[in-house]
Amino acid sequence: MFKVIKYLLLANLYKKAKKSILLLVGLFSFLLFFTLIINDLLSVESGINIQVLLLVKWIVIFTLVMFMVRTILQIINRAKAPFESEEVTSSQKIKELANKKEYILNRKRLLTEKDVILQKYMKDQ
Repeated sequence: MFKVIKYLLLANLYKKAKKSILLLVGLFSFLLFFTLIINDLLSVESGINIQVLLLVKWIVIFTLVMFMVRTILQIINRAKAPFESEEVTSSQKIKELANKKEYILNRKRLLTEKDVILQKYMKDQ
């Protein structure tokens, strides 16, 4: 039972965060690719170019890591969203039920089913 629930939650998360997950995989692969290229350039170059390449390398790596962290946080927020929305909707339902109860209690004459059906057909005509 637990495995089924876990699978359904992960499948639902994948549907909602598909774009973010693919972006995360793309960023990670670009980070690896970029690191390999810069390391090859660093092994060939000498002098001042090494310092510039190292600076560019770490700026790009830091930027990519920040995008990855932002994407992971988006995925976590989307994973939490169904549980937070259930709490909000339950409080909204309680308020709506209280309003309906007050409306029914404030009416002077309670209608039977026949009266409600008659009123419905009278409004339509």
